[in-house]
Amino acid sequence: SAGKPLPSAEIKIISPSDGSVLGLMKEGEIAIRGPMVMKGYYKNPAATEQAIRDNYFFSGDLGYIDRDGYLFITGRIKEVIVLSSGKNIYPEEVEKEYSKIPLIKEICVLGLEEKGRIEALHAIIVRDIDYARQQQTGNINEALGWDLSRISGKLPPYMRIKGFTLYPEPLPRTPLGKLKRFMIKDLIKVKSEKLKVKSEDKALTSDAVGKTVIECITPLLKESMPIQSKDNLELDLGLDSVQRIELVVSLENKFSIKQPETFASDIQTVGEIVEKIKQSAASISIKEESKEGVASIFSGEPSEEENKKVGLKQGAVEWLFVSFLAGILKLIFRIFFRLEVKGIENIPNVPFIIASNHCSNLDGFAVAAALPFNIYRTLYFQGFQKYFTSRLTAFFARLAHVIPIDPETYLGKALQLSAYVLKNNKALFIFPEG
Repeated sequence: SAGKPLPSAEIKIISPSDGSVLGLMKEGEIAIRGPMVMKGYYKNPAATEQAIRDNYFFSGDLGYIDRDGYLFITGRIKEVIVLSSGKNIYPEEVEKEYSKIPLIKEICVLGLEEKGRIEALHAIIVRDIDYARQQQTGNINEALGWDLSRISGKLPPYMRIKGFTLYPEPLPRTPLGKLKRFMIKDLIKVKSEKLKVKSEDKALTSDAVGKTVIECITPLLKESMPIQSKDNLELDLGLDSVQRIELVVSLENKFSIKQPETFASDIQTVGEIVEKIKQSAASISIKEESKEGVASIFSGEPSEEENKKVGLKQGAVEWLFVSFLAGILKLIFRIFFRLEVKGIENIPNVPFIIASNHCSNLDGFAVAAALPFNIYRTLYFQGFQKYFTSRLTAFFARLAHVIPIDPETYLGKALQLSAYVLKNNKALFIFPEG
């Protein structure tokens, strides 16, 4: 925290979107009023009018005030990266995570704009050559790629960089040591230069399995590029978690080999895919191209075991118990949280999807408490799988109609279950933000 405001200082948090004053624990622009605030910018009335409003100085800093009155500064408005999904990304937070890699001397994370939309994060990286020499790291780029993948695996998908550019010199900074992000943006090359094709990559394109893997990957790329053995699926090729599932489905169709659930998360490079497929079967037959792709997941039916896991085969006794718990939940939210519900009449007949913003871990419970029993009975929730791994939480998931979802390992089955729910005249509730 920056501490509590001085007695002579008035601070309010303003919503950047609509200019309203926000309450405690709500993040917005920090505005300050008091004797310490300047009268304006010297001979610059336009800048003064922008910064000083109603005698408040709009700092351009983002932050919030906690319940004890402490001010927290979280970043700069101009530096926030707003993804096309609506997620706000604070680049300094992402840089802090990737800076844990010893091979990285400096890093700057930027939004990569495509057709007027920011779809992904891109990093400008200065390598620590001295550290690499001390550690006798032969292939710095390869080691860096593995380290980036390791850190990415620990971050939420929206915070992961999808590519990086290596820069040979120190990044431009202000006299105070802050990164000059507006200058660093120019360092990104729109068309990244690929290395010359090495012998192992020639072998990849001449090998039947390698050629087929490349054929499966190519339609998923946003732009045409040569595919190499050591290309990282996320960092070099830009494949997200859904595209990984599409790739796995395409590979299974091509090679007639059923892969384990963890296959999509286990593979990091193109070369690893080729090796794992070769290990999967002694004799490999390659089929003609299948155009079903990820659609085959939606058209398939989950197993009986999967149906039971999410409560699709709930008995009368279980449903009575769930109804009792739902009733208690409604009372709790109406008494202790003063829950008010409007617009119930706008909910259509099943099947339908409700997509909600996500503010806290209570959101799912609030929705369950808000809906009438007849609608709640048909509703299934997508929930983060890591919360439903124990026997107790798995039992709760079944009672509460939770479909466990994990972008890394369980995505295929979760998508299949979600589609199955809708096909059987049920409703689906999702949090697009995660």
